[in-house]
Amino acid sequence: MMLPVENLRANLLVQRRDLFRQAAQTEDDLLWLETDVEPEIIERGQTETMVRLLDRLDEREKREIEAIDSALIRIETGSYGRCEDCGKDIPIARLEALPTATTCLACGKAREALKK
Repeated sequence: MMLPVENLRANLLVQRRDLFRQAAQTEDDLLWLETDVEPEIIERGQTETMVRLLDRLDEREKREIEAIDSALIRIETGSYGRCEDCGKDIPIARLEALPTATTCLACGKAREALKK
């Protein structure tokens, strides 16, 4: 059985690949997307492909990719699942619903209230 964080990591990678797939138009781009390559080990040619694909994404999709990449980095560094405001653990149910969450529900609501 997969650990919850590994499940979430796998789901994040699928979401990331799907967003890029929306922008991919050539067979080479699609072939590259089929590999689960982490951003830190992408070769130069793959980086150029990523840049072309990012250019095809709209701003909302770009923000989603950035949030996913940030979550994947937090998973790798061991800080995933911790609220960046209060430092408490983010409940797994919240992470399952919103895997890119950086705050617990209470802190997230507080941030939203400040925006209004």
